[in-house]
Amino acid sequence: MCRIWRRCLNTAEPMRFCKNPSTCRSFPIPSAGLSASAVSRFCIVEPGMIDAGKGRKMLVFWTVIAYCLIGIEIIIMISPFALYFYSVYGPVLQALAANPLTSWSTEFFLPHLVFPADPLIRGISLLQVLMVAGLLLFALAAIPLYYGRFTGKGVVARSFYGKIRHPQYLFLAVSGFGLMLYWPRFIILIMYITMLFVYYALARNEEWRMQQEQPEAYAHYMASTPMFLPGEPGGRLYRLFFGRIQPKWLGIVAAYCLTVTLAVLLAMGLRNYTVRTLPMVLAADSRLIVSVFPRPDSEILGVYQATLDSARVQEALQGREANAVYLLPGDFFLNALLTEEDRRFSDDMLERFPEILEWHQHRFSGGLGKFFRIFYNFVRSWGSVETDYEVERLIFMRVDDADGHPVAPAEIFKVGLKRRPVLLVDLEATSHAVRSVVITTDNHKWGLMPMPTF
Repeated sequence: MCRIWRRCLNTAEPMRFCKNPSTCRSFPIPSAGLSASAVSRFCIVEPGMIDAGKGRKMLVFWTVIAYCLIGIEIIIMISPFALYFYSVYGPVLQALAANPLTSWSTEFFLPHLVFPADPLIRGISLLQVLMVAGLLLFALAAIPLYYGRFTGKGVVARSFYGKIRHPQYLFLAVSGFGLMLYWPRFIILIMYITMLFVYYALARNEEWRMQQEQPEAYAHYMASTPMFLPGEPGGRLYRLFFGRIQPKWLGIVAAYCLTVTLAVLLAMGLRNYTVRTLPMVLAADSRLIVSVFPRPDSEILGVYQATLDSARVQEALQGREANAVYLLPGDFFLNALLTEEDRRFSDDMLERFPEILEWHQHRFSGGLGKFFRIFYNFVRSWGSVETDYEVERLIFMRVDDADGHPVAPAEIFKVGLKRRPVLLVDLEATSHAVRSVVITTDNHKWGLMPMPTF
């Protein structure tokens, strides 16, 4: 076994295992508690070897940190740390959104605000439960691993480890996939794919270390057990398309670039498909009305026309050039993605459940518990369509191009546009009597951060 030592002959403090046994030489070590005849193997350390190793570790470390921060954005949004998080992450998102070349990266490629009835979109969105399932499987996979370490039983080859060599990385990837579907920004998609390649690098590093510690046992384990998936489909595809590229790291870089490109193109296709499935209708005045839940066009237009019949609404709309309208229940749980205004609950609901107003008194309170409650509501909304509106809410939006001009209805959901609320109207669900008309700020609950538009 070859080790790199801090000093060649005078200390026995190992720094790391060496990958180059051909550079090893034997030296007697009379110190560090060993007999004078004891012989150990030392590596000749070329200049830069340790620094390069540190560089790779730092690259992996910061890649993991970046993905974690971006991936848990949705959790931090509803926590007390939201203001601090967006003070750092927010300028990055805004800078990306402001640049025509990168604005697409902050957009969403699957719905998070609107719940279309399309079977394909519903099926994909239900896969968000993999976020929780992956975490549970990850925890279960840790049991045999740490049991084997504590008991000193050598290579762990039972439970999940009897089927694949790296189940914990696989389950983290499954959980990350569910999280990406729940908060599907393009930038998160790119970081997710980056993390998959980082998992591969970490797994290879672990295998190399195990081969140093238990060469015979682990070599047999590797020969009989696939890495991540039975049949090694990833390895087969790599050998088919990139196997001839040398050195191997260059082939991996090429595979990464191609994977990111194909994933972004697929996501763009999903985004375009999603927009075509949204429950929306074009009004006679050329405003695009988007319902967050599927409803008949005649019903959507009826609510909208009842709103326009109000003199208060007409007066408030003067000079505001709204070209899009979102129709939602007054107590819609994702209302904060559109406006700073609080949700509107019916009088009956407030009388029965007065505690529902507590969240509005603590704007960013909550944490993981609250996140999973919102996640439960989100997944449940895909399983059953909300139709009992006690309060109808219409949020009039102005959608502008890069030059500040309102876009045509057909372009409302193009990437790189600026969206802001201008007016909020609440109606009685049955009589369509106007309950309130509010001229809103330009912000949603999290300021001007790019948020889902559908």
